[in-house]
Amino acid sequence: MNHTITFVGAGPGAADLITVRGLKALQNADVVLFDALIDPNLLNDCRADVLRVDVGKRCSKGNAKPQSEINALLIEYGLKYPNVVRLKGGDPSMFGRLDEEISAAKEAGLTVEVVPGVTAALAAAAVAQTPLTRRGVTRSVRFLTATVGTAQPENNWDAALNPSETLAFYMAGKQLGEIGQRLLAKGWSPTTPAMIVRGASWTSEECLRLTLQELPQWHLAESVAPCLLMVGLALV
Repeated sequence: MNHTITFVGAGPGAADLITVRGLKALQNADVVLFDALIDPNLLNDCRADVLRVDVGKRCSKGNAKPQSEINALLIEYGLKYPNVVRLKGGDPSMFGRLDEEISAAKEAGLTVEVVPGVTAALAAAAVAQTPLTRRGVTRSVRFLTATVGTAQPENNWDAALNPSETLAFYMAGKQLGEIGQRLLAKGWSPTTPAMIVRGASWTSEECLRLTLQELPQWHLAESVAPCLLMVGLALV
C-alpha cells in the first residue's frame, strides 16, 4: 500500500506564508484534515473534489476533537485514500502533538512526510521587525509555554533560564502576569524588553511593546487570535 499522510505547516495565519512544498501537497490531497487556526483561503487551493475535515484543534475549544479521535480519523482516511494532508497551524513540530499523530500513522503502516511551516515566534519577530538574536548580546532563543494541559505534570519552565536568551512563549494570553512575576523573581532586569504579539500575520495583528516590569499588570481578554509573548535583550 502506497498511502501517505503529509503533515503540512500552514504557517502562522496568512495563507501566502505556506511553503511551496506545502501548497503542492494541498493541491494533490484527496483528504485534508485541518485545524481551527489555518486561513480558510488555503482550502481554495485544494482540488474541487477534495474531502475537507475540520478537526478544530485549538486548546479544546469550540468543536475541537479529542486527540484520540483525530488519530483515528488519520488512520481511517489514510488507509482509504492515497494522499491525506494533516494541515496544522504554524509548524507541525511546535506544540502540535506531531509525535502522537505520526506514531498513530506509522503503527497503521502508513507512510509519513512532514512539511515544515513558519512558526508563530518567527512571524511575531517579523511583525515587530526585530531580531530574536543579536550579535554580542543574545546567542540563543528558547521556545516554551507556561500552560499546563489536563492531567499533565507540573511545568517548571523557569527552572534553568539565562537572561541572555530570547524567550518566546506560546499560548501566553492567560499567563502574562505570572510569567512576568516569575522572571522578575528569578532576577531578570525590570527593564528587559518584552513584546506581546497577537494574531501575527493576520489582518488584525497587534504588537505591544513594554518592559518586563510592566508585564505583571497585563491580562488580555479572550481572543480568537493566538497570543505570543517574547522577552529578551535582543528585542528592539
